Parts: sequence; structure tokens; C-alpha cells
Amino acid sequence: MKILLEKLSTHAKLSEKEAYEFIVGISEERFNTTQLVAAMSFLIKRPVSVEELTGFKNALLDLSIEVQLDKDAIDVCGTGGDQKNTFNISTLSAIVLAASGVPVAKHGNHGASSVSGSSDILKYLGYQFKTTSNELNDELKKYNMCFIHAPLFHPTLKRVATQRKELGIRTFFNLLGPLVNPARVKHKYVGVYNKEVGRLYSYVLQNENSNYNIVHSLDGYDEISLTGAFKTIGNEVEKVHEPVDLEFETLLEKELYGGKTIEEAGRIFLNVLNNKATKAQANVVIVNSAFAMQTYFPGRSIHECISECEETIVSKKASQLFKNLITEN
Repeated sequence: MKILLEKLSTHAKLSEKEAYEFIVGISEERFNTTQLVAAMSFLIKRPVSVEELTGFKNALLDLSIEVQLDKDAIDVCGTGGDQKNTFNISTLSAIVLAASGVPVAKHGNHGASSVSGSSDILKYLGYQFKTTSNELNDELKKYNMCFIHAPLFHPTLKRVATQRKELGIRTFFNLLGPLVNPARVKHKYVGVYNKEVGRLYSYVLQNENSNYNIVHSLDGYDEISLTGAFKTIGNEVEKVHEPVDLEFETLLEKELYGGKTIEEAGRIFLNVLNNKATKAQANVVIVNSAFAMQTYFPGRSIHECISECEETIVSKKASQLFKNLITEN
């Protein structure tokens, strides 16, 4: 492990095998706290390579508690770490998708650099985390979605949770979240915080034969923010879109603010589901849900998907699904 630390300290790239061994070393607690923080800091200072990300990903998946699902589902997940403190857009999109007929296996965690990660908001609103494949399959069967709380299925992530929270900024672990769903879903809708990470993801996802759509707003959001132009990278198509192309108004950054407390985040979350949110809040959830829906159903037009996702919110189908998910568990 000392050799890997020394290599990282010089900003040298790890091979795929070395990256794999690095994660195994964390899992086996071969780093003390100081060494672990130092290693994370070294990796903050330079871009992660395709080989490193692949090695990290493969190690985390091999060390995870495997989840076997009976349905072919999609994950809707962002890297986080964009420092924008938006409300819980991807988690809301997962619920809208499920209520619209798209099976969802949402992978999430506590917020490392934001007030409210997906696990934080769901726990606050009364959701009980599931711990086995049987429980998750039962949830997926009943509600067309399940939520996989990362620390329960990735013991390695528990070993770095405190350090990530104390650092309070994105680390290479932010890059791994959307890639290490222990259910190994084949459909992925992924938000990334810059174009370089988007390109990196496209190489990794191509190599694992995933059906994917990577999104990034050019002004720095790890989702479609509608605050300006955004880019999508799919299996075969790469395109820059403007909100007006989809008949949406361009939003202001302050309209997506997620609040300073979990209570504020919770109010926004429920307002969206109950069709009581601002137009800006609703539209950003609708557009992300729609592009995720098109990822799962590539034959549908994006305008058709937008219409379906909007109807799911307006009709309260999304709200009812969430109420059932909370109260029946």
C-alpha cells in the first residue's frame, strides 16, 4: 500500500490492477485515516483515468453484496459534487419514472458535499432502507422501484464515509456512485459535473455494454438544470440541447436551490410530488425523468416522454406511489 501512496503522491496514474488493489486495501483497512485522506487528496488534484476508474469500479462491485433483481431496471443517479446544492432532482425523477411505468433500481447514499443526498431525504421522509435482495425484489414488484442504500451493500464505502463528509468536497468516490449499483442494472441515466467526466464515463460504459445516457449542463450541473445548454451522450448519439428546443423556459440558478436544511429539502420534495412546486422545480424534474425514460424506451420521442412524465406528476400518480412506498413498508 505504501508503494501505491507514493505513486499517487507524485500524481502518477495507477494501472487498472493497481486501482483495483487500492480499493481492496481500503476494504481491508490497510490504510490508516491519515493515509486515506492523503490518497483521496492526491486524487482530487488530477483527473482520474479510464484505467483507474475501471479498476476502482470493478473492485467495489466485486466487494459488494450482490443484488439480484427479477426486473430489468434503470438507475437514475448523479455524481454529485457539483457544489450547486440543488434539491433532490434525481430521486424525484426515479419516483416519476416508476409511476410512469419504468422499473427503477435507484442507487443512492448520504450527501457527502450537499445538505441532502438521496438517502438523507428518503430517510427523513420515513423510508426504511432494505437490506436483502428479497426485500428489494418485493419492493420492485409492488411499486415498480426499489432504493439501494449504498453503505448497506458496499461495506468499503462505510470505511470512507467519515473522511468524505469531513472533506466536504467531491472526491473520486463521487465518480463511482453511478457505476457501482450492486444490482448491476443494464440501463443507466447518469448526471456528471463536467464534460471531461462525461467523456470518461462514456468510455467506461461502452466497455461494459450498458444502455446509457450521460447528461451534463454546460454551466456545471450534474443533471439537466434548464439553466442553459446541456449535453447528452448516449450509446450512439452525442448532442447539445437548449431548453427552448424542448419548449422549456431557461431557469435561474436560484430557482433550483435545495435549501439549507433537510426540512427545507423535504418540503420541496413533497411539493413536487404533490404538484404544488414552482414551475421551475417541476420542469427540471420532468425533463430529467423524460430523458431517463427515453434511455429505457429509446423508441419513444423525447416530447412524448416529457408529456408522460408531466402527466404523472399532475395526476398525482407519483405522489400516490411515494405514499405507498413510505406507508406500506
